[in-house]
Amino acid sequence: MGTDSTLTNEIYNELYRAITHQELKPGQNLTLTMLKKQFNVSHTPIREALTRLSADGLVTYHPNKGMKVTDFSESEIREIFQFTAELEVLALRFCSGAFTLAPLMERLQSIVDREAEALEKGDLEAWGAISGTFHDVFYKFSDNRYLDETAERMSARMELMSHMYSHEGTEEQIYRRHVGICNAVLQRDFDLAAERIRAHLQFSMMSVLDSYKKNR
Repeated sequence: MGTDSTLTNEIYNELYRAITHQELKPGQNLTLTMLKKQFNVSHTPIREALTRLSADGLVTYHPNKGMKVTDFSESEIREIFQFTAELEVLALRFCSGAFTLAPLMERLQSIVDREAEALEKGDLEAWGAISGTFHDVFYKFSDNRYLDETAERMSARMELMSHMYSHEGTEEQIYRRHVGICNAVLQRDFDLAAERIRAHLQFSMMSVLDSYKKNR
């Protein structure tokens, strides 16, 4: 069936997908017995996959209860969004010091153009996939692997919350905010871009919190 490393990756990827798409619900137990039966493997790759998911913040260990899918509190949601906003602004600052900004500008413009095309067609699934890459651009062009690694860990939490507490009808608003950030970068006004990134993630945080409170 392959090496333990391969099995661990396969189990991790499948559980990551199931959690972020809410096939496994917040607070749901993840027992070794259940997962061993599901994947038909030994405990070792399952434990390793759960350890990685725990590092991502997608599962949480509860004493005497075992692993459960993470169920975020209101304060955790606020902290995650606030930290992510500052992390992204830091990435933007690294990008602004690059020798050339052309590749960054071209990538951002390409993304917002494709977002517009998807929205015009009414293809929200395609829009979601494209939109999700917008913020990654700053980390990729920051040329700082530690910043990129931290962002990857936070993105798992952000992805989970976006699926758990998504708001219909916000696509056009998100697109307009992406355009605003992109335009500020194109104008080389990085203070304005930073201000718009913070405002954008504040808007997203309030949207998630509103949905969170309605579902409590």
